[in-house]
Amino acid sequence: MGVLRWQTHLNPVLGAGLILGLGIWLIILYRRQRRQYSARETMVLVVPKILIVLLLILAYFDPMWNVMQRPDENKKVLALVDTSSSMEVEDDAEGSRGKRADVVLENLKQKLRSSYIDFERMEFDSEVYELPGRSRKQDKQVAEDIRETDLGKCLVTIADKPDTSKYMSVLLLTDGGDELVQNIKLPEVPVYIAGMGSEPETWNDIAITRIESPEVVEGQSDFEVTADIVAHCASYSFATGAERVNVKIEENIGQDWETRDSKFVDLRDSGTRVKFTVKSPSEMGMKKYRVRAETVDGELSALNNTRIFPIEVRKNTLSVLLFAQQLGWDFRQIYKELSDDSSMALTSLFRVSSDRFIVRGSRQKGDENLEAGFPSTKGLLDLYKCVIIGSFPVSQWRQGQLQALVEYVREGGAVIFLGGEHSFGQGGYSRTVIEPLFPWSISAGEPKLQTGQFTVNVPLSAANHSIVSEMTQLISQASGASIESINLSGSLRSGAINLLDASLGNRTVSVVALQRFGEGQTMGVATNTMWKWTQASDLLKQAYSHFWRQSVRNLSQWEEGERFVGVKWDKKSYKPGEQASATIRVAGRYNPGQLHLKATLKAGGEPQPVSVEPVMGRENTFRVGMVFSKRAEYLFEVHAHVGEKLLESYEKTLVVGPSVNEGANLEVDHAFLDNLAMRSGGSYFRENELNNLVESLRSRIIDYAVSVEIPLVQDKYIYIVIFLVILMLEWTMRRKMNLF
Repeated sequence: MGVLRWQTHLNPVLGAGLILGLGIWLIILYRRQRRQYSARETMVLVVPKILIVLLLILAYFDPMWNVMQRPDENKKVLALVDTSSSMEVEDDAEGSRGKRADVVLENLKQKLRSSYIDFERMEFDSEVYELPGRSRKQDKQVAEDIRETDLGKCLVTIADKPDTSKYMSVLLLTDGGDELVQNIKLPEVPVYIAGMGSEPETWNDIAITRIESPEVVEGQSDFEVTADIVAHCASYSFATGAERVNVKIEENIGQDWETRDSKFVDLRDSGTRVKFTVKSPSEMGMKKYRVRAETVDGELSALNNTRIFPIEVRKNTLSVLLFAQQLGWDFRQIYKELSDDSSMALTSLFRVSSDRFIVRGSRQKGDENLEAGFPSTKGLLDLYKCVIIGSFPVSQWRQGQLQALVEYVREGGAVIFLGGEHSFGQGGYSRTVIEPLFPWSISAGEPKLQTGQFTVNVPLSAANHSIVSEMTQLISQASGASIESINLSGSLRSGAINLLDASLGNRTVSVVALQRFGEGQTMGVATNTMWKWTQASDLLKQAYSHFWRQSVRNLSQWEEGERFVGVKWDKKSYKPGEQASATIRVAGRYNPGQLHLKATLKAGGEPQPVSVEPVMGRENTFRVGMVFSKRAEYLFEVHAHVGEKLLESYEKTLVVGPSVNEGANLEVDHAFLDNLAMRSGGSYFRENELNNLVESLRSRIIDYAVSVEIPLVQDKYIYIVIFLVILMLEWTMRRKMNLF
């Protein structure tokens, strides 16, 4: 491609005069030659003169041929085509997503062939395949029927290629996979993405969109799994078939899946929520479960009818003590919520008379004195990771109990104080030994418990806190999230964090706040009517559940392990290529050099040693780091020795891989792909925006192209050769005509 540009070296008037003079001279020459020769002979003599004149005029205008040239002819566009199982879904009349991706790529090649753009094709699913024509679905060494997508890993693979500089850009043709990709290394060249997938409104399909399940359960205990199921019904016949769909929850046993529960649901009008109750196995370790909806005739795909998720079965659970002097609705609802969580061992203690207490729920070894009332020693309180205290006046405490509570928190315990008529300053707790445990300043002159309708919201400063992050989204969707009572304590203490606000007239007051105290944490809940959320709506019921379960976990700084060895991981799950870090704490006092730890990591082969480093400034605290290079089940083990004697061991199975199975989310996440392309400096296009994609790639050539001006009169002596050829032809014709 190029542009012809003319330029002159004389004044336009002089140039016009020169051309006019040459034209007149040719006319005079023709008439003079015509008087002497025939018309044919005259033309033979005059035509060379005309050609010479034209060459002179051409030289006068000095034409320049402007050409766009690439400095490096090896520059290409890397076309990375998704060949995972979800790309085989035929969600359009023109064929599957994979076939349409091939058509888009061929059309791009045809349209950009004249723009100096060449394509190099690679394919990917969970790996990148560079050999021409080879893909995972054609690899005989791979026996799996389902080809999973790992978009993040594949982009990192391309980014780490040593020859990435030979590409102008990367073109990704994909449906995006099933998981969001965040904070990954991107190629140094822009990534253009073509999203392959039609809109769900045109589908006949059933999909499991969400699974709620506990991460950890105790062996031989009941736990609940909730599944959200939706149906896209583009035709009436499919909607009729969706009126009775069997949904099952199954456990992976060896190579098979065994049904644990099943229910029939009606999906004709809208989605529904299914709840299963399952009994955990007695064997400890990581177990796989799946929720599966049966396939309906005419369904788009069965890939999103299944959700696979892991649950860890282990002995130890999070022990919680719930203490109150009298039963109330808030006490009952908190007890119900936490006792429904199979990963918690909940013990409730409440007074029935002046000297008689009742203990219900889980019992801990060594809690025999609990029937006598709240513990008066820190040793008994240490049996619990978190203590929740109801609303009652300070006169019902003994001084030893208060002192034990302070020592318990100072040494790493967690306490939650509930609101009510006899809480905080109204309960007489100001100027007591436990006054510093409250996250607000309290005084004996506090107002009484306020009643009414108070709208609540999570302050922006706390929106990402693990206790309220999920609750923030739920109460924003619910209409009228409010409480009906509030304790008006003083201002927040220095270092305290406000997690929930309430509107009281024209001012905002804190309802939930937490603070650190020594090595532990405390939290205050300045209301006794949050329990009413469980009866208001499903969204507020979920918000209440998340709040209490996350509060106990966060405050107790829950660590996995047994009696002596506790391990806290930096993340809940890991993906291939990610680095994991764990902090290990060993309880007890030991002489210098007496305590030492050994850690190993195993993935199918022999266990590999893992370096254990002590944490400076923290007694009996260690840290380990490791990198998970591939998808697998890794067994991590730690053995704590005191001298030559084994103190305690800890082991954990880590499932490294995607959090959802292939095809679980068939809808194309356009916002995610657009953001991914934008972060790389590229652009995102839907599959029906081919022309826009063509223009973007064509404009990309400008960054690599240079403009070259070629003077046609001087280029490669062509002009002078033509000039000489014309003179030679004239000389030859004159000789034949005997004009010499």
